[in-house]
Amino acid sequence: MLRKKWLIMPLVAATVFFGQSAYAAKTFSDVEGTKYEWASASIHSMVDKGVVTGYTDGTFKPGKTITKAEFVHMFHKLFPEINYSSGKSSEFVDARKHWANMDFAAIFNGDYVWQFTEGVGGTYPNYQFYVKPDKPLTRWDVMMIASVRTEYTNQNLHPEITEVISAASQYKDVKVRPANYYDDFSVNYPVLYIDKSEEEYFYDGDFQEQKAEAFYTLTNMGILTANKGYLLPKALVTRAEAVTILQRLYEATTH
Repeated sequence: MLRKKWLIMPLVAATVFFGQSAYAAKTFSDVEGTKYEWASASIHSMVDKGVVTGYTDGTFKPGKTITKAEFVHMFHKLFPEINYSSGKSSEFVDARKHWANMDFAAIFNGDYVWQFTEGVGGTYPNYQFYVKPDKPLTRWDVMMIASVRTEYTNQNLHPEITEVISAASQYKDVKVRPANYYDDFSVNYPVLYIDKSEEEYFYDGDFQEQKAEAFYTLTNMGILTANKGYLLPKALVTRAEAVTILQRLYEATTH
């Protein structure tokens, strides 16, 4: 059974935002005593771990959305033991000159650039990989990135396809359908492409099994939760939400 706890909305993003001076504070004027107080424990935990900082004006800006690069940077700071870079630049061509180049390299180089391209990046016609590092982060992106950690700790679940279909049916905005020739997998990422041939189901399209396992694992672990039956895969992620997700992931995979 999937956990259906609704994770107090917004998700996370705490980062060292370049171009702005930041600092660690014991309290934040826009967190404690505000509608974002639900994220206070996670915010301070991530600040204490050096994953994210506040701003010089004493704020945290919990409602501010973040980019893929900012989240990957936080993820790498929280889990520095994950490093697939081998000292090389990112295999995403549009991240090689980006400030988060080595963060992307650490998390996605090697097999992961293939397995988690869909929903996180994509491929050019000549099969070079791109990630759009400055694109706003979505909840689905978070799920795919977080699954790198559960794969690293051998906690990824490997459900039967029928279990994935049943799990998806509990959410009003996670679709399961067969792929067709015109589908753009990098755009339709909230869709799980599953087809049926005779009496047997199978994953239809590249990397669908990895995507399905990430969805199934992260929702079952309570890392990603729903609101009134909606998983909100296309919703943008805030700093408060990002740190909450990272805190959950840290607690679930390090103890």
